[in-house]
Amino acid sequence: MSTSKNWAAVAVVASALLLSGCGALEDMANDFTPSSGEVEQVAPSPVAEAPISTGELNLVETCNQFFAGPLVSNVQNSAKFVAAPLDEAKTGRVTEISSSIGQIIGQADEVSIAHLEAVRAPFDQALDGSIARPKAIAGALEAYKTTCQDGGFKG
Repeated sequence: MSTSKNWAAVAVVASALLLSGCGALEDMANDFTPSSGEVEQVAPSPVAEAPISTGELNLVETCNQFFAGPLVSNVQNSAKFVAAPLDEAKTGRVTEISSSIGQIIGQADEVSIAHLEAVRAPFDQALDGSIARPKAIAGALEAYKTTCQDGGFKG
């Protein structure tokens, strides 16, 4: 038998072993892959995504929307909720605040967006199940109010 025939025979045997090994690996992988009935469904986050800003409002108009209505007092009164896990009632209120801020962000100017996101972030963090700092909300509110007043807001 020539050397080239030996190599060809070895190559055929090696290929057969490799293919059978791949089939065995595939069978083992199927043992660990959940069937369609076993796949765990993950619930979507209750946090509403903010729409992309249209920029319809300027800084003063955005500040007026946030500070002139009941939203700012709801934010201030609910800030303490983010320091502990949320119960059902608090989750509803925090979700409403996050959504309301998101609606304003959808029309806000660029400067306001950053401030409003800073106000909203601890509420979203609480909705995700994390503990947040109420002082972060107070600081963000104060910074935004200063920016608004520097921009001509009289509220």
